[in-house]
Amino acid sequence: MRNIVQTTHKLKTNAIHLIQSQTTTFRSNLLSPNNKKSHTDKIRLQLPARSNPTHHIPTPEEFVTHEKQEYLLKQNDYSIHLVNSLKQRLDTSTLIRRMYTSRGYHTENTTLLSYDPNQVTFEASNSQTLFGTLTLAVDSNKGLLADKLYKREIDMLRAKGKKVCELSKLAINPLHSSKRLLAFLFNLAYISGRIINKATDFVIEINPRHAGYYKRILGFHQIGEKRICQRVNAPAVLLHLKLDYVEAQIACLAGSREPQQKSLYAHFLTEHEERRIANRMKSRLIEQQFYNQSQATAACN
Repeated sequence: MRNIVQTTHKLKTNAIHLIQSQTTTFRSNLLSPNNKKSHTDKIRLQLPARSNPTHHIPTPEEFVTHEKQEYLLKQNDYSIHLVNSLKQRLDTSTLIRRMYTSRGYHTENTTLLSYDPNQVTFEASNSQTLFGTLTLAVDSNKGLLADKLYKREIDMLRAKGKKVCELSKLAINPLHSSKRLLAFLFNLAYISGRIINKATDFVIEINPRHAGYYKRILGFHQIGEKRICQRVNAPAVLLHLKLDYVEAQIACLAGSREPQQKSLYAHFLTEHEERRIANRMKSRLIEQQFYNQSQATAACN
């Protein structure tokens, strides 16, 4: 890997640590890294000590280590990161291919090997295992993957002035599947789409046999009829979700985490927690942008 140009830039340092502990009430507790005392109330936030605001863009070798240290959200057995390094992209692509293959889908067009400034991918993992991944794409001049089958339906949203984001490449390791993991992946996608990119609507192409589940737990509704998605050689429908609805559900349900609550929004972070996560995510995205621009500059020299 070529050497990259090192530079400096100022980043906000309002990064947060969210650590999940297990309780019989299924509520989330925060543990300070240096404090083993647990709390039984809902998730609270802890800001790390303020670091020197002058950052240098890490070398490729440093960046891989830095990526694993700088999580967005941490649980007892996994943490969730933005995917950027080549190793992360290879790992997430491998999980996607494995899960798609197990369902009989084609996998030739499911890799995540290149950087796209309009796309963000999340991975939940620990040092040994990848738990799950989800990708969010912000609408741009390049369009969205779903335009291949459902451009008319998405254009109707665009014509109304909607800013659309697409969810794709969702894959969960069946050995580590949980409602909370799914909630956190969708919650981080919402933070990226709604809070950072000011999106108004989500769309997702999904196999019809899974559509009912996402309608029940997240409030999606179908706007595109059943068609064959050539990328994976499987049937698909287009689901749509208004983010005003998501925002209202978060205000009502976020942080309750009651076991009997079917809605995934009960496992979302509160609005206050989301804003803290958004600040950290912005800083990580700035680092990604500088890193990848430096990589591109070095490749041209």
